[in-house]
Amino acid sequence: MISNWTSRGGGWSRPRLACVLSLALVSAPCLRAEGNSWNKIRYAGGTVAAKVDPYDYNTTLTVASDSIVLVFGHRVTVRLKPSQVTALSYGQEAHRRVADMVTLSVFLTPLALFGLLHESKTHFVGIEFNDDAGKRAAVLLEVHKDSYKAILETLKSVTGKPIQTSP
Repeated sequence: MISNWTSRGGGWSRPRLACVLSLALVSAPCLRAEGNSWNKIRYAGGTVAAKVDPYDYNTTLTVASDSIVLVFGHRVTVRLKPSQVTALSYGQEAHRRVADMVTLSVFLTPLALFGLLHESKTHFVGIEFNDDAGKRAAVLLEVHKDSYKAILETLKSVTGKPIQTSP
């Protein structure tokens, strides 16, 4: 019987393993509190009045357990509580839902329609929410192909909302 979990090749001893595991458990909540952040995102349209370059991926999304923060072109910041989010959508369903929201909004601007009529094989994530004044709002984000699944799963877990997709 081996009492200290060592191997001939110089493996981990039981005290060392216990120390590493306890350090990982103690530091895990700190890492989660900072949230997950993505910056290969393009604001493709919505009700947020943000002037961005239509060809530049200059939007940052940070999701933590208590907040969702969108920074558009380093100028406009939108902070949401997860409870403010009313729906999440992906793909062409995101396109349709955000376009409907923009059409129904009281302050329809050409900037809000920016990019909503364009169809392509890109990854779109739609976030519908109630702003601080209680008005319905939405954003359509074009996200990088390597991060859209992580973004959707993180938003789903934080908000508790299902992801709407079109067939």
